[in-house]
Amino acid sequence: MDLKAYYRTYSSDSSAGTANQVLTADPEPVERTGRVWFRLEHGGENYSLLFSNRIDSTFADGSISRANDIGGDWDILSLRVGLSDKRGEEPASVLPVTFEGQSIRHVSAGDPEPFFTDPIPLQAKGGEWLWYEITVRGARYPYHEEMVLTTAVRDGEGWREDKRIPVPLMIGSDRPVSLRLGFLGDSITQGCGTGYNSYTHWAAKIAEGLPDEISVWDLGIGYARAYDAASDGGWLARAKECGVVNVCLGVNDLVRGRSDREILADLTAIVRTLKAAGCRVILFTVPPFDFTGKAEEYWYSINRAIRETLSKEADALFDFAAVLGRPAPEEHRSVWGGHPNAEGCRIAAEAYLKEYRAGRLPF
Repeated sequence: MDLKAYYRTYSSDSSAGTANQVLTADPEPVERTGRVWFRLEHGGENYSLLFSNRIDSTFADGSISRANDIGGDWDILSLRVGLSDKRGEEPASVLPVTFEGQSIRHVSAGDPEPFFTDPIPLQAKGGEWLWYEITVRGARYPYHEEMVLTTAVRDGEGWREDKRIPVPLMIGSDRPVSLRLGFLGDSITQGCGTGYNSYTHWAAKIAEGLPDEISVWDLGIGYARAYDAASDGGWLARAKECGVVNVCLGVNDLVRGRSDREILADLTAIVRTLKAAGCRVILFTVPPFDFTGKAEEYWYSINRAIRETLSKEADALFDFAAVLGRPAPEEHRSVWGGHPNAEGCRIAAEAYLKEYRAGRLPF
């Protein structure tokens, strides 16, 4: 199966945001065994997990990892999955996972191409938890430092919290769907203001309110910039596989000192690239983040341009800033935190679903 066939067969079945955010930096190859539980949204007969060796977005100031950096040589020595009724419970049975029939998967340095597991016959139901255990060996491989799920690595006879294991970029189910709905954004989209393992971020709450035949894929990543997506690398390539893409970017660009003209140029490039790939695009205004000074000035300028001009290139506008911000003249200040808490995410999801039910979104 090639990548095109993979995407025709599988769609996201977890609303957790996962990504390749950072590369490990061990002086020598290290072997780690780690675990995490993912909540499944709808279930399905067969699953496949998607990976790559390419960093999706620039982390922090960029001194550790930048968008499109490629990892080194590393190996998946073992991958096992199972189903649990509750997060943290050991599964009653465990399935070994293979890659092209092999239990060990070597990943080559400098290879950016995504890869995926063989079909996994899980026969899962919605609401079950996917227990995921991986053993990896390498010095420089991708992981998700800010994933809002508890991740543990074996330490002697026990386990300790540690994010340094590769996680699936998509937990794919072969259930039939009518639409793949992507959310391309930063930590606000990923849900960094909500509780670990809570699935109370706004993309997850939207997923709960949509028909079962719609698959939601949270492509939010902490620290992500619009210019990372505009580079048209592996991250945007995944978004292109969605029928409808929600674009919510710009906060980290402002934090890093980019101008309104630069950010609008990047947002324009993202919208046009997605449209050229056949996607319908819902463009979000930049959410409030308590900016001051020049960043505050640019925030107003960007959102004015999105509302008046750039949204015309998209298929719909969702005025995220108006939902999460304070009344005028403090629209740039957040009500529920720059990273919205569970209550802010609930209100944001309700506003989005209201637009959907009114027929104002392109799906």
